Amino acid sequence: SRITRLFIAASLLYLCLGVLVGVMLTIHPAQIGRFMPMHAHTNLLGWVSMMIFGIAYHVLPRFSGRPLYSDKLANVHFVLANIGLIGLIISWPLVRTFWSLPFRIFHIASASLFAIGAYLFVYNMWKTVFARTQ
Repeated sequence: SRITRLFIAASLLYLCLGVLVGVMLTIHPAQIGRFMPMHAHTNLLGWVSMMIFGIAYHVLPRFSGRPLYSDKLANVHFVLANIGLIGLIISWPLVRTFWSLPFRIFHIASASLFAIGAYLFVYNMWKTVFARTQ
């Protein structure tokens, strides 16, 4: 499906970015304190979670024998998760460097967007897998 391909493509892009940040940390280890959360979130929320979301959107409806509850929720999940993650990737080094209120608000808002997207995923999968049969 389209949403599966979008999540997998995003996952692969985040893997490339996470590896790049990892190489940069190897070259400049003094920056680990500032950029390690960026590296970790790019890899864990970006590469791993996006891949899991993409595979789950493909596999779980098939395992349950039901169509995906809502393509619209899946699309909103994709947008919120990616906007939130990109905000987190940008805000981690800013918050760790400057610790100002605007950066902190941006950081919290970004994390919240990713979380809302994840909860939409849970709701969508729940309604797909555990739907009442008529």
